[in-house]
Amino acid sequence: MRNPDGRWEKFDDYVLDFALDRMRHNEQVALVTLANIEGTAPRPRGAQMAISQTGEWVGYLSGGCIERAVVAEALAALDEGKSRYVRYGRGSKYLDIQLPCGSAIDLHFDVDIDKADLATAQSRLEERNPASLQIGNSSTSPDMPFIRHYRPRRRLIVVGIGPGAVQLAKLARSAGFATLLQSPDELTRSAVSEYGIETIAIAPGRNTPALTADAWTAIVFMFHDHEWERELIPAAIRTDAFYIGAMGSRRAHLQRLEMLKSLGMDDASLARIRGPAGLFAGAKSAPDVAISILAEIVQVDNAQCTPLIEDTGT
Repeated sequence: MRNPDGRWEKFDDYVLDFALDRMRHNEQVALVTLANIEGTAPRPRGAQMAISQTGEWVGYLSGGCIERAVVAEALAALDEGKSRYVRYGRGSKYLDIQLPCGSAIDLHFDVDIDKADLATAQSRLEERNPASLQIGNSSTSPDMPFIRHYRPRRRLIVVGIGPGAVQLAKLARSAGFATLLQSPDELTRSAVSEYGIETIAIAPGRNTPALTADAWTAIVFMFHDHEWERELIPAAIRTDAFYIGAMGSRRAHLQRLEMLKSLGMDDASLARIRGPAGLFAGAKSAPDVAISILAEIVQVDNAQCTPLIEDTGT
């Protein structure tokens, strides 16, 4: 993901866009995948880094213990023009690089990335579809080739007015979410647009843009005037959003549910609405409200995540 100033976000879970961009600039790129874990590790199997021939990189494979060593190894692999499989931690040939947890991780350094395959995968992700790539082969990977699955970047649609909506949109953007703010308030929209966050002006009943959300998207309503929700929440319920939340007190949420029930919404639909939105109660400042809500979104999303790697067994 690029920041508003054009620089790449260093510690990003998504690296294919960077890798493809560098290859399109005629740079060689190594795609490094965490292929195996013995013991515990701060990153999951399938985590990746992409390193260009200039030494620029995106992604991370540890809590900061090995990234510099990985970049050096990737540059050596690119210079040799040969993919490799390297262990770090317990049992590694690199005795000076030890993991504090006492574990071991095996990394696959792929310097033979197929640009067309990479472009296809990235195109699918940009279209909000899952993608996959085959990583490794029997000559470089003792664990045999495997399939690395990618899902679209997590997305958050914030619909609302005021400092809570602004802080939630900013926090989500900094956490790597694709973020959209829909608001009838120009001040709210302008407060986030400078951070590279897309904004849409809305007005109830007057060509309000349709809420569209896939299974990797969360929607949060941040209105103190809950009359705005009369039209917008039913539209959210009709989507595949994995999370739908609404700000307000418990009393306000009960009133919200009664209002929606009067519009004909059934119990199953009402049960999808998390209210008051947030992982912990009692938040009074806009940043605290934003942290609470985003934490709950991440918790729900993590519960539905599937493994990044599929072993092919061939």
